[in-house]
Parts: sequence; C-alpha cells; structure tokens
Amino acid sequence: MVGAKVLELRDVIMRREEKRREREWSKEVGEMESETSRREREMRMEKQLKEREEGIHRKEMELEEMQINWAKRETEKRMRLERELNEERRQRMKLEEKWEEEEMEWRERIVEMQIEHEKQMMQMHADACQNQLQILGVVARLVCQFFGSTSDGLGGGMGPLPPQVLQNLQHSGGLGDSGKPDATLPSEFL
Repeated sequence: MVGAKVLELRDVIMRREEKRREREWSKEVGEMESETSRREREMRMEKQLKEREEGIHRKEMELEEMQINWAKRETEKRMRLERELNEERRQRMKLEEKWEEEEMEWRERIVEMQIEHEKQMMQMHADACQNQLQILGVVARLVCQFFGSTSDGLGGGMGPLPPQVLQNLQHSGGLGDSGKPDATLPSEFL
C-alpha cells in the first residue's frame, strides 16, 4: 500500500506537473498570440500612419500643383492682357496717324482751294480791269471820232485817230483775255 500510495502520489505530482506545464504552455501560447496580435496591431497602425502620411503628401503635392497652375494661368492672363493693350495702343496710334494724315491732306486741299480761289479772284479782277480798259478805249475812240473832226471846230485840230491807234484799241485784248494792256498804246489813252 505504501507503494500504491507512492504511485498515487506520483500520479498526482505528475498530473500537477502536467497541468502546470499546460498552464505555462497556454500562458506562452497566449503571450505569443498577444505578441502576434500586438505586432499585427502595430503593423496596422504603422500602415494606417503611412497611408495618412502618403495622403497628406499627395494632398500637399496636389495643392502645390494647383498653386503652380493658378500662377501659370495668372501669368498667361496678364501676358494676354498686356498683348491686347499693346495691340489696342498700336491700333489707336495707327488710327491717330491716319487721322493726322487725313487732316493734313484736308488742310492742304483747303489751302490749295484758297490759293486757287485767290487766283481766280485775281484773274476776275484783272479781267474786269481789262474789260474796263477796253470799254474806256472804245469810249475814248468814239469820243475822239465824234469830237475829233476838223470841220466842227470842237476838236481843236486833233483830227481823226490814226489807223494804228484804232487798231491797237480794237486788239488790245478781248473779254476773258488775261493779258496786260498793250504797251504800244499812246499814254494819253490809258
């Protein structure tokens, strides 16, 4: 019986040892599982953190790209406006030059018309003077013919006009002739 009790006691010790080993094994397995799950959690957290950092970096890059595109559009817009302003200035200058040229041509035409008008007026005045001289010559001829006969006693011995003087009076210039009075006329008929 003592042998049986020793055997029984040994069985109890063996069972206890086995339970203790199972508990340690379970504990180690639990620790291993918790370590694995902890590592998995850490890896998930690191992955999420990395994804967040990548998302932030991607958003920063998008923001920077948007700023570059905005600056480029603003520069293009400013350059387009400057080109349009320069083109408008050029067109305005061309238009002003054209107006100035037209104004100068108009003034030249006015001056030419004024000069032509003055010439015509001077010509008309000269023609009128010439006509008056012709009429005066004809009247003088008539007066000389009428009062110049020697038989009536009024002529004072003047006598009729010589044929050369009469011819000069007739051909000294017709109406519209711009010539000067004939210089061969005797001075007493002018």
